[in-house]
Amino acid sequence: MKGVFNDLFGPSIFLMVLDLFLENPRDLMNVREVARRLGKNPGSISRHLPLLVDKNYITRTRVGEKIIAYQLDQNNKIVQLFLEFYEKFEEINSEE
Repeated sequence: MKGVFNDLFGPSIFLMVLDLFLENPRDLMNVREVARRLGKNPGSISRHLPLLVDKNYITRTRVGEKIIAYQLDQNNKIVQLFLEFYEKFEEINSEE
C-alpha cells in the first residue's frame, strides 16, 4: 500500500484508513477487513471509521443482519478532489 496522505502528513491511523479507501475506491470492507489490510487492531480502526462517515468520505452499509461495511463515497466532491490529487501525486512521484 502506498499511503499518499500518510506519507505526506505523517503517520496516522485516520490517514491510513483514508488512503486504503482511496486506493480501493470500489471495495466494500468491514472493520476486520480494513484492520487486516492495514495490519492494525480492529478496535483502533473502529474508532476512525465513524469520523470518515461523519465527513461523508465513506458510506456505511448494512450487509446482512449483523455486518456493517464501508465504501468510499465517490459522489462526494471532496473525495473526488482527493482521488484527483492522489492520481496526480502518484504520476509526479513515479517520474522522480
